[in-house]
Amino acid sequence: MSTFDFLHIDAKIENDNIIGKAGGALGEMMQPYVDQFFGKLNELKVIAKVNGGHVYNLYNPPFPSEAGMRFLTRKLRMMLTKMAFPVTANLAITHSCQCRCIHCSADPFIDHKKRELTVEEIKTVVSGALDLGASLVIYVGGEPLLRKELFELIEYIDKSKAIAMIFTNGLLLTDENVNRLAEAGLASLNISIDSSEPGLHNEFRVVPGCFEKAFEGAERCRKAGILTGISTYATSEGIKDGNVEKLLKIAQQQNFSEVTIFDCIPSGRFLKDTSKILSSEDRRELIALAKKYHEMDQPMGVNAMALINSPKGVGCYGAQSQFYMTAYGDINPCDFNPINFGNVRDMPIQSIWKKMVTHPDFSKRHPTCRMQSKSYRRKFIDTIPDNAKLPISIEEFENVPDVGSLISC
Repeated sequence: MSTFDFLHIDAKIENDNIIGKAGGALGEMMQPYVDQFFGKLNELKVIAKVNGGHVYNLYNPPFPSEAGMRFLTRKLRMMLTKMAFPVTANLAITHSCQCRCIHCSADPFIDHKKRELTVEEIKTVVSGALDLGASLVIYVGGEPLLRKELFELIEYIDKSKAIAMIFTNGLLLTDENVNRLAEAGLASLNISIDSSEPGLHNEFRVVPGCFEKAFEGAERCRKAGILTGISTYATSEGIKDGNVEKLLKIAQQQNFSEVTIFDCIPSGRFLKDTSKILSSEDRRELIALAKKYHEMDQPMGVNAMALINSPKGVGCYGAQSQFYMTAYGDINPCDFNPINFGNVRDMPIQSIWKKMVTHPDFSKRHPTCRMQSKSYRRKFIDTIPDNAKLPISIEEFENVPDVGSLISC
């Protein structure tokens, strides 16, 4: 039996605040933590309302909802068991894509000799992720809309347990596809935008009109009741020349619910190129900019991963609150991290997750993004041969000195 069998949480909205009551055998003991959780939640900005519930960001279910309560129960379960459980299952369902982005983080994982997972195999992973406690399933690619079974896979997710999201380039957000996404129960999507300048974005994607089609598709989604976000990344140049701020203004004007700004992370074809890692000054400027727009008197939220993946935030998500799966079933801590802990064709996701979060180098919360950590890169990235096939098995590092106390920013 799991913690879920001994603890349940009921919540409701009163005077626009959420209050919760813990029940079950562990209810009385956990009530103070429930009060603390909702106290902090009520301080956050509401970026949307769905079915009477508050949406604080696109990566968590509305509160209160059954899926939202599972998110909280997971946190309490981790406290009791001293073991991490995933919030997010980040699943690539195809590596096919119309774009040819030079900065694609998934590109090194593509192997045309391998067979992509079947729909039934993907469903088994989804079920396993929900069993572990995940409250968000993200279908990614490549371009997930190139997988014809995407709608079936969205519908398969038990919406009482988790919400569904996709990351998309936006090229296939036609009227028909958007209606099918809504009917399948898609909660939200993020369109990937590289620049506030249409010409530069289209050049990076090597697809004429990609920028315009993405924004047109996002508008169709909003009309269909699907929440929309923008996923972008910040370089030092983009922060200083105003490109990042210009994109935030565009997102506001077009009524996006959220913008997520990732750091420029050394991954994909640029796995060993650390020249674009943001400086401390860059991070401060980016965090201040995100805070400015997030706190404006309008609904849009802004997530700066420079803050979230820092000691002042939650640190590294990988192997703590999320895992990433390639379209072939390989499980890594995140989509930027090429270290592999097993394949779902060989063992259940529950077993791979346990293997990952009990590994000495992954069993504890890392205070920063691992892929930007000098000590982590010394052990796990710099030692990867230039001609190595990615992802690379964790077993390849058995004789490499332990990171241990070397963990640093």
